Amino acid sequence: MSAIHYYLTFNPFLNHEYEQDYSQAHEFYDYLKDLVIKDKKSTAYWGKFIGKDRDASVNIEQFQKIHTDNLDEGFSTHLYITDFKNLWVGKVKSVTNQMPKNGKTLPFYDGKKVEVWFEIEDFMLLEHKSEETASKLSELYIDNGYSEKIIHGLSPFTTSIKYPCLLQDIAEEQYFDKLDTSDCSHLVLKSNPAITKSNADQVLKSLHAYVFPEEMYSKLPYAARLEIESAEVDMLEQRHHNMHKIAFSYLRALEVVLNDLVVHHIKKSGNAEHFFVDATSAPPKLYLNPTKDYFIPLKQFNKNFSISHLLNFVDRSSSSTHMGFKKSFSEHKQFIRYMTKELNQTIRDNKLIEIRNALAHGETQKLTFKDASAIRNIILGCGTPGLIQMCYRTFYKDKFQSLYNVSEFNQKAEAKDNKKNISKTGLKLVG
Repeated sequence: MSAIHYYLTFNPFLNHEYEQDYSQAHEFYDYLKDLVIKDKKSTAYWGKFIGKDRDASVNIEQFQKIHTDNLDEGFSTHLYITDFKNLWVGKVKSVTNQMPKNGKTLPFYDGKKVEVWFEIEDFMLLEHKSEETASKLSELYIDNGYSEKIIHGLSPFTTSIKYPCLLQDIAEEQYFDKLDTSDCSHLVLKSNPAITKSNADQVLKSLHAYVFPEEMYSKLPYAARLEIESAEVDMLEQRHHNMHKIAFSYLRALEVVLNDLVVHHIKKSGNAEHFFVDATSAPPKLYLNPTKDYFIPLKQFNKNFSISHLLNFVDRSSSSTHMGFKKSFSEHKQFIRYMTKELNQTIRDNKLIEIRNALAHGETQKLTFKDASAIRNIILGCGTPGLIQMCYRTFYKDKFQSLYNVSEFNQKAEAKDNKKNISKTGLKLVG
């Protein structure tokens, strides 16, 4: 069952004392970030305010139950917030109708009547252009026992819903739970060019124009997109002395993508209870059978696995008779073939696993500038089919086929000729 989350809209023009495009969501991001820098356990409250003459109507017990149910299933609860240009998401720690005396929030709420407070422990910008925001909103849907309405995909024009509303995310992406804490403890602390760089939109346009069509790019997990966009901002600013950092970003992006297409897909297909994790090993390992009594079901594990382990796992599983694996990938056989052959060979031939480990331990002297550039070329796809792009082309074989095949040329002319032939003879000519 999909986790249920909270969703709010807000008016960015109410933050009128700040410069244009600096909304209360941007202010909240900066506010929480400053708190977390000082104390990793810090939280801040985002409120849903109403007119002073209105009565609160949020069912707090219901909202709290949703949060508890998600925790019991091993999921974080998200608060999606949008002004329809940007889409933000927060990790909710608690929900209340009365903020504690020691609770922290923006001065923005002074004098306002708030009917529900969401205690946020992490926060980040999910989409930063109107088109991308609208695309992501279409993946948010309402189909749960808490709402009489069923809406298959929200949009900026969705009406007749009560805020905050309760919804699900078709992507089921656990943004905060999959964070690599060895790199950064909070997403709010992680560098995000969409917030800090003025050329982030230019980078995104270039990626769409030359590497990833928008429809494909929207399938990439947030963590992978953040690594790619951060690396490309560095490239655009010509900080080539940072090539080791750029190469590491692409290796991490590839790792996130493989976890998404293998592990996350197994979970979404409903087969996660048939796989098991040794969470005590470093790094953790994935197994087909519970051979040890301390193994936990994959359903309860949200961290990422290493590239090396995923390659070995898929190779081992594809040649087994494990029904959970066969059911999960029955419609993705081309991807499994690609992963066990071409992808595996490319990664091994170019020592990407060894390089990933070396860079993770700060051994940058082992990687030359030339080899770091080659890693970007291989994974992104500069002068060669990129590994990430090929993963999605083979996984979603039919979905993206039309992007790489001319199929409609001269169709209108042929249809017109056929219509003429039918009108003359009453028969459709075949030739």
